[in-house]
This record gives sequence, C-alpha cells and structure tokens, in this order.
Amino acid sequence: MGFRDAALGRLSGHAESMKGMMILSVSQGRQRTATKSRVAGEQRWEEIVEAAAKIFSQKGYEATSLQDIANTVGILKGSMYYYFKNKEDLLFELVQRALDAHQPSLVEEPEIAEAAAPVRLRAFIRRWMALNRKQRLWRGVAESEFGRLRGKRLKEVIAERDKFSAFAKEIIEQGMRDGDFDSGVDPSVVTSTLFELMNTTQTWFKPSGRLSYAELADWYATFFIRGLGGSDELVAKSSGETG
Repeated sequence: MGFRDAALGRLSGHAESMKGMMILSVSQGRQRTATKSRVAGEQRWEEIVEAAAKIFSQKGYEATSLQDIANTVGILKGSMYYYFKNKEDLLFELVQRALDAHQPSLVEEPEIAEAAAPVRLRAFIRRWMALNRKQRLWRGVAESEFGRLRGKRLKEVIAERDKFSAFAKEIIEQGMRDGDFDSGVDPSVVTSTLFELMNTTQTWFKPSGRLSYAELADWYATFFIRGLGGSDELVAKSSGETG
C-alpha cells in the first residue's frame, strides 16, 4: 500500500470514528432528553395524584370534577388524559397507595408473633395507627370513597382490605381460645369496629389535642383489650408495664 492509500485509509478511519462519536453523542442526548421527560412526567403524575387526594378529601369524589384537579395542578384538562383515562383511575391509584402503605402492619417481630393476644393486638394497633398518620390524606379518601370503584377494581380492593381484617380477627380469636378475651364476643363485629375507629381518626384528630397520635393508639388498644374482657394485668403486660 502506497503513502496516498495509507493516508486515505487513516482519513477514512478517522471519519468513521468521528461518525461513531457523533452517533453516540446524539444517542446519549436522546437518552438524557428521554430521562428528563420521564422524570418530568412522573413529577406531573404525582402532582395530579396529590391534587386529586386533596380535592376528593375536601369536596368528595362525586362532587370533584377533572377541571377542579386540572386547575389545582395548573394544566389544561385535556392534558390530564395523557396520565389516566378517567376520574376512577385516580381514585383507584389513591386507594391502592393507601393499601400498599399499610402492608407493613401485617409484619410482626418474632417475639411479638409468639406473644399473647393482648400484646399482639396492641402492637398491631400501634403499627396501623403509625402508618395512618404518615398518609392521613390518602387513608381518609381510601376509607370514605373506595366504594365508588366498580367491578374488578372494587373486588380487588375488598380482597386486600379483607387481608387486614383477617389478620386482626385471628389475633382476637387467639385471645378467645387462650382465655385472655371473653369467648362470648363476636370477633367479626369487634374487628369491624376496630378498623372503623382507627380509620376515621384522621377526620377529627388535631395535633394540638390532649393526646398525641401515638398516645391515642395506646388508648385504643387499652379500650379494646378491656372491652374484650382483658384483665388489668393483661392490659399492663400488653403495654410493657410489667415483666
């Protein structure tokens, strides 16, 4: 190969290298743009969900329009259809988030799982109330409006809610079997009453009140343990006041 051919070969190789770098640069630029767009889209979705939760809480699901949500977010109503199909999609998202957020309430530490029913019940109420406090807005909407869902979605939500109820009911039934709780109570009624009390707390609770959220959780626990026939000794033991 002559000098001219060698030079042309080097130039050709350099050109191919530059072309490859340009393609890589364009590709990376597109990736960055796509990433930014995805992040911006996720942020907008969160803004929409938060706005929906707030307005559903204030006005109720039925009275809230998509225009209300769009105005709060600061976008055109038509732009929201990029993120969801209808208002029920937003409600389902909120209900699912509330249910997902409470999954940790089903996890017991080994020593709690092996403990007597009053101890387990108090621990469960504490966990549930602590999670309630972290997402009070979603929890309130989920509790008051989940029945607006239809068909498969409603069945799915009810099935998830039933898991929590079954967990608490099993604790109560354990206490009845062990003689810690009155065997004459209806565990299903007690379970429903317990969740009704816990899940409506955010509708009236005020941080400036006499009891903190954690103290209120303990008050609930004591109230139910006593109501189920638990002795003073069991109440004290469940709260860790005795050995």
